[in-house]
This record gives sequence, C-alpha cells and structure tokens, in this order.
Amino acid sequence: MQSTVFVLLASVCLIQVQGLGFNSEPNDYTWGAKVTGDTLIASEVVVRNKAPLQTVTRTYVLTQAGTAKIISYIRIRDLKKMRGATAEITAGGVGSDTVTIRFTSARSAGIKSQVEIWGQ
Repeated sequence: MQSTVFVLLASVCLIQVQGLGFNSEPNDYTWGAKVTGDTLIASEVVVRNKAPLQTVTRTYVLTQAGTAKIISYIRIRDLKKMRGATAEITAGGVGSDTVTIRFTSARSAGIKSQVEIWGQ
C-alpha cells in the first residue's frame, strides 16, 4: 500500500516538474552553413542570472568595425544542463554583416549560451 502511494506521489511530482518547463534537452541552434574559407567573426558566451518566478532576456548584437564580413553561419550552443534559453534572430543574420539575437530563459532559469558567428 505504501509503495503504491509513493509511486503515485512520484508520478504527480514528475508531471508537475514537466509542467513548469523543466527541460533536459539543450536549446542548440544553427543558421546557414559553414563552408571552406569562412573565418570566425565572433565568439562570445551570453550570460544572464535567473530571476525567481520570472523569465529573463538578453540581447546580443554583432556590429563589425572596418571592412565587415558577410555572415554565412551562426551557431548557438546551450551551455546549461537543464532549462536553457531559447534564441531568435530579430535583425540581420545570415547574408548580412550584422545580427541581433534575443535570448529568453525559462521561468526561474538563467541564460548561458555560446554564440559563434562565421563568415567571409
């Protein structure tokens, strides 16, 4: 009887955790294709601390000085083990010389993602 109650309670807890957005899958993204001759334009880790019961956002903007290279490949790796941030390109991107990426965390989670931008 006690083991049945324990299994039932464990199942309810698991359902609750999944309902809160706990996700063990990383949010990795790629846009474009890396080809021979591409060079690394930028590599940066985007970090933002969590806020209790809230989502947090962070905007990454690439602007190039001097002779700008055209972006051909963007790779974003989620460095968190659980509940990583989503990313979306809001301006520029592949085929442009600038890009703006908006990161949004899960509720009560932070942001820790690596951005790599390649181009010619």
